[in-house]
Amino acid sequence: MARNPVPLSVRPGVDADALRRKLAGFQQGARDGRRDAEAELAERDRGTDRNRAGAPDEGGTVEEARG
Repeated sequence: MARNPVPLSVRPGVDADALRRKLAGFQQGARDGRRDAEAELAERDRGTDRNRAGAPDEGGTVEEARG
């Protein structure tokens, strides 16, 4: 008993313009997220000295570790 091979489904072609729009939207979202994160970090750092020595659980800078 020979079986007939099952044909593979054929995927339709990719809509280049739709893909371009989707990737552009992703890129814009990444830019917006990066900008928001930088603004949040700047707000958090405002008024503090970034090179001060902190408590051990606060981390510190490489320069502080070198002593």
